[in-house]
Amino acid sequence: EHVNIIFIGHVDAGKSTIGGHVMYLTGQVDKRTLEKYEREAKEKNRETWYLSWALDTNQEERDKGKTVEVGRAAFDTDTKHFTLLDAPGHKSFVP
Repeated sequence: EHVNIIFIGHVDAGKSTIGGHVMYLTGQVDKRTLEKYEREAKEKNRETWYLSWALDTNQEERDKGKTVEVGRAAFDTDTKHFTLLDAPGHKSFVP
């Protein structure tokens, strides 16, 4: 069974952060990678945004702290295939 999960909401509501946390909890992002994101985010004075970097992968998104492109990830459980989509929230980037 295929399940789509789409995070939508207002800008800065935490969509990418929740998505990044789901990716970590499901083993799609390992602790070492998350620690790397945390160090890099701190260098940009965005230390609380490190989880979002699992889905906000391009430099523009990380520099601005805004999702520009729809973030995508997938993972499987024993019974289901999940697709995560992380939609932009800023009005300039909403299709």
